[in-house]
Amino acid sequence: MDNVFKKILIAFDGSDSSKSALQSAYGVAQKFNSELTALVVSEKDTKPDTAKSYLQDFAQSKRLHIEIIERDGAVYDEVVKLEMKYGYGLILMGTHGTNGWKPLWMGGNAFKVISSSTCPVISVPEKSSSPELNHILLPLLDSVTTRQKVPYCIQLAKAFSSTVHILGVSKSSSSETKKHVSSYVKQTMNYLSKKGIKNTHEEKYGVNVAESCISYGEEVNAGLMLIMTETESAGLFMGTYAQQLVNSSTLPVMSIHSRDTRLAGASGY
Repeated sequence: MDNVFKKILIAFDGSDSSKSALQSAYGVAQKFNSELTALVVSEKDTKPDTAKSYLQDFAQSKRLHIEIIERDGAVYDEVVKLEMKYGYGLILMGTHGTNGWKPLWMGGNAFKVISSSTCPVISVPEKSSSPELNHILLPLLDSVTTRQKVPYCIQLAKAFSSTVHILGVSKSSSSETKKHVSSYVKQTMNYLSKKGIKNTHEEKYGVNVAESCISYGEEVNAGLMLIMTETESAGLFMGTYAQQLVNSSTLPVMSIHSRDTRLAGASGY
């Protein structure tokens, strides 16, 4: 299988959350031998020279090459333009910053990056990141496409020797919902086990999906949560729940599109 994370783009403004995103990007780059590019956008209240200096010092300390690209304009616009032009396999950005791009990332603008890109986007909260990824949270919903994120989970879990924590979850507690979700959980458990990936499982019904995902992620000390974007909408991950996950999650969130065909069919389902 091709290295889907061969080229990584990080949006960097020097805030604490973007520094956390840089740590995550470094961890993935080390495991996948990725080319790492940092985008610095000159805007009001940002200090591009300070951001570039931090990136250069970080790269030198890690003996890592980081290509730095500087642009003027709207951050989300420049991120998406670069992704379309150079075909990055992963985008990382910080959230919850106390400076830098906080007003841009909070709310709808973050979703312009997530919804407009074709590759996965990892949003990283302030002070929540580590180059290591020992535990991954994999929520599974009552959706025919919920398992499309499993191939990405497998790639990451293999690279980091992670334990995957499967969470079957739904706001519904109907018997039909429980039947579907439990089936997805069992199939995914068996598939991960066949791949030699350590995994645990839990199921929660009749709950707030986003809040349950966040609290369970904290409980298992997850370093990353994987979600689908459009296809797990249905009032679950888009709208207010999506804003909770991207803006309120205490752990990094990888948002994956159902239209992403990089690993299509690789889950074996």
